[in-house]
Amino acid sequence: MNIVVDQEKNYDNLLYRNFISGNFLQSSVWKDFLKRQNKKYWPLVATDEGVVLALCLVYETDLPLGLSYLTAPKGPIFLKKISVEKKQELSKLLLSKARDICLSTKKREEIFFRLEPNTDIKIPKLKKSKDIHPRDTWILDLQQSEEEILSKMRPKVRYNIALAKKNGVQIKFSREKNDLKEFLRLIKLTATRNQISIHSDEYYKLLWETLVDNRAGILAVAEYRGEVIAANLLVNFGQSCVYLHGGSDYEHRHLMAPHLLQWESIRQAKVAGFLVYDFWGIAPKGDSHPRWEGITRFKKGFGGQRLVSCGAYDFVYHPTWYQVYHLGRKLVNKVRNLR
Repeated sequence: MNIVVDQEKNYDNLLYRNFISGNFLQSSVWKDFLKRQNKKYWPLVATDEGVVLALCLVYETDLPLGLSYLTAPKGPIFLKKISVEKKQELSKLLLSKARDICLSTKKREEIFFRLEPNTDIKIPKLKKSKDIHPRDTWILDLQQSEEEILSKMRPKVRYNIALAKKNGVQIKFSREKNDLKEFLRLIKLTATRNQISIHSDEYYKLLWETLVDNRAGILAVAEYRGEVIAANLLVNFGQSCVYLHGGSDYEHRHLMAPHLLQWESIRQAKVAGFLVYDFWGIAPKGDSHPRWEGITRFKKGFGGQRLVSCGAYDFVYHPTWYQVYHLGRKLVNKVRNLR
């Protein structure tokens, strides 16, 4: 088996054929997004006699004091029908190659490597970490008819969809910059209301430009009497249309716009030929965190099924700095919660 850094070749077709959820985070689209953020990244490709066995897009995040860490978003991705033993061997080779990358950069001291593998890998030195991307996601099979999808929704969701239509809520799909401004406004309102952290405006703008330029994303926008009252950012990649981020105006909650917005997004994705509508993150089983309860209940109301991953794990290079990093994160979170 061999692992190389391949900056030239595009492996999107391989992701299309083999995976449903999260594969866009290992794609050429995400490489473009990392490039626009001026992040260093390395697409690792594992092969055996010319056959690709695993993919692992790795990028570096800078920290103070000349430190950094590596992340593989929803990776490494192992191809199907690989034995457990081979996955273990590949995992060790990927970790070794990532360490070689660290040593070759010489500019920063990487203190850990955070992985989000698409399957369980048993490496003794891996430490369970706080998840970056959702461990569990909620997916809807679009190969059903619209009637079948509607019949499997909770009755209250069907009622709210009909109510939004009756109230005069209008849905459109947009790549207009003015609608992006409205999306940014609404996602801030939602974050404040639900006490959740969001990215900067610059992050969302770069993400939006990347998706539009790669024809991999669109905004779903709900309007009422000419005012934008809800907006979702959708990522289109491979077999899936992914509801990645969204926001709504609480003052117009009685109009039930988010329900109609999701339904029309589902319909649009089905017409476009996607096999799956991915609602993205929900609370993992047994997680009673109140911030996730409402959004989990909302997404599950449309019918579908849970897709479970094993979450994030850290391979630690420098234990002392790793402890300092986590103490720093706790302090930042405490200060943020006091605001």
